[in-house]
Amino acid sequence: MLIFNTTYLVGDRMHSTWHKWLYEHHIPAMLDSGYFNKPQIAKILTNGSQEGGVSFSVQFHIENMQSLEAWNEKYAETFLADFNKRFGEEVLLFSTVLEVIE
Repeated sequence: MLIFNTTYLVGDRMHSTWHKWLYEHHIPAMLDSGYFNKPQIAKILTNGSQEGGVSFSVQFHIENMQSLEAWNEKYAETFLADFNKRFGEEVLLFSTVLEVIE
């Protein structure tokens, strides 16, 4: 079992817009893709002082790397294009993959 984690640095002006997008569009789309489950959102408290923004971790469980690669091939390019068009540099992101050991 893997966790697909995306960290977002959300600019103060975009917080409510990003929050609405997250719950109304992003989480439903990820779940509807059939690859992900168990969404979890956390505010990051240990990233030091971020002027003009707050960081969040959005995590989903995914079965294995093959499933993640399949999702990437099918959806990642469209997701990033839409995300960048919608938020520009007001919301930054990066993703990591975590392996659940226990």
